[in-house]
Amino acid sequence: MSKQPTAEAKRPARGAVTPTFKALAAAGVLAAAVIAVLCNVLVARFYKRWDVTRGGLYTLSPATVETLQGLGAPVEIIVFLSASDPLSVSVRHMLTSYGAETTKLNARYVDPDRSPAEFLALQQKYGIVAGKTDDGRVVTDASLVIVRGERHWFVTTDDMVAVDDDEGRSKPRLEQALTEGIRNVLEKQSTKICFSTGHQEISIDDGGPQGLAELRFRLQKNNYESVLVDFSSPKPSVALTECQVLAVVGPEVPVSEKVAKQLTDYLLGGGNVLVMVNPVLDDDNRIRSTGLDPLGRAAGIELGNDFIIEKSEQARLPQGLGETFFALPRAHGITSGLLKGDQARFKVMLSAAQSLRATTGSAAQPLLTTSAEAFALKDVRPFVEQGKPVEKSPSDAAGPFTVAYAVELPKPAGSEAAHGPRAVFAASANLAWGRNWREPTLLGNRLFVESALSWLAARPALVSVPEKQSYDAGLALTEESLSEVLRYVLIYMPLSAIALGAFVMLRRRSKEKRSRGAAAAGTKADGSDGGDPER
Repeated sequence: MSKQPTAEAKRPARGAVTPTFKALAAAGVLAAAVIAVLCNVLVARFYKRWDVTRGGLYTLSPATVETLQGLGAPVEIIVFLSASDPLSVSVRHMLTSYGAETTKLNARYVDPDRSPAEFLALQQKYGIVAGKTDDGRVVTDASLVIVRGERHWFVTTDDMVAVDDDEGRSKPRLEQALTEGIRNVLEKQSTKICFSTGHQEISIDDGGPQGLAELRFRLQKNNYESVLVDFSSPKPSVALTECQVLAVVGPEVPVSEKVAKQLTDYLLGGGNVLVMVNPVLDDDNRIRSTGLDPLGRAAGIELGNDFIIEKSEQARLPQGLGETFFALPRAHGITSGLLKGDQARFKVMLSAAQSLRATTGSAAQPLLTTSAEAFALKDVRPFVEQGKPVEKSPSDAAGPFTVAYAVELPKPAGSEAAHGPRAVFAASANLAWGRNWREPTLLGNRLFVESALSWLAARPALVSVPEKQSYDAGLALTEESLSEVLRYVLIYMPLSAIALGAFVMLRRRSKEKRSRGAAAAGTKADGSDGGDPER
């Protein structure tokens, strides 16, 4: 007969799961799920991020926050940086901060190396120039494209990072570049840049190294509209009143008095002009007037009608006879980008330039100057006909000379414009040549022209977004400290690992011995009487 189960036998086996434990576990899981959901809701509603970088790289300025919170229509930012690009991480962090301030911003990441088909479609849509490096990576002329409706704005790597060659340190300008792009695509009115024709000016359709096609292409990328105004036509197709900026670049034929009056009236009536001229020679190799003197006098600037020779070894190019040289930028809104960091990186190169002079009482401000060793040739025939170095004669004026001016005139009566008429005069047309957008060494020329056009057109500027300084993260160690570190790395840490391993191994062996002893003792106890356990 079988024995009746004892009270001890009714107890649940050790390790068994009781209904009470199951209920408690279910309640705990449910509570954890509720807490997780509540945390996600709170995080979504109340975004908070701590910027622990020394320079506050991801802390947005009030100007940026105001811009983002004021977005009325959706803005898309397309990022073309590859995942391997170190700048890609910074862009993601910054766009996360931007996205926390508005629901109108959408970030889209397209890696040209990993998504070639998607990139090709966007490249064709926005006119992106792309190529491949020796190792097969795709590089583009636009790291980001900011899009709102039909308007878009290109942001390059140079826009986001400035390099100070003096200190060998990069200065982040990511926030400035992003906010500037957003502000520009928010503009409702298209900015129209008119280029004069009819006097053998440099053509915006000329794709050569000395043409303006590259400039026109750059303007189109940045939402400027480039149009031609033919002054040789009795009725130009575009009225001057439609032009936000009128550019006269490199005329070879003197401007007539009629056209000069039209240009002057346009400026004094509230227009903005960009004038870039070169010395023009007549049949006897003498410098002749361009006919733009009335326009210059209206702006308070006198054209020198001479030819500058630069004698400074630091300013002139080694090749040539001093006709090609680097100008020195002076403080102004147009040249602010040229004065930041090392000027050696952002030099402005002029070739075949003439001098400019501010008239008495003029409000003109110098933008670019020569060195004090420069002089201005009045008679260029020996230089042109012989092609040999020339020396200053008593009749030649001594430097330094101003070769670029900016001026803002008083607003005309009844004008509701934000500023008065503006003019920029530059004494060399090579500043706008296409090669400036192709050769990295001529970056200064490109910056000058684009900044001048932005200033003339009064495009939004980010003066309220301060620059942020990057800091080198380093650890200074003495020889004694370094020796101590090496002792820890080479001696103490390996010995500690060996000791820990030995301890774990011995502990494991001890447990195995105890387990085997307990098992042997149990076997002996169960089979000691040699009989049937049920009696």
